[in-house]
Amino acid sequence: MTRRDVEAEVDRNPFLPIRLHLASGKTLDIGHSGEGWMLRTALLIVRRRKSGGSSYNIVSFPNIERIERIDKG
Repeated sequence: MTRRDVEAEVDRNPFLPIRLHLASGKTLDIGHSGEGWMLRTALLIVRRRKSGGSSYNIVSFPNIERIERIDKG
């Protein structure tokens, strides 16, 4: 997947939740605007935890095989 492909989905207005399908077989969901941040060669995904902390993943663009829009409703 190219940076431009990923950026188009992450910066969509209005934002639509997406699921990233990775080359490893794993999936990562981005459910809200502001969870995905574009880096030069990767996507930073930051999630706030209800307990007050946060977690993150960094995924390089070539490791994203496809992007699926998901319905959170």
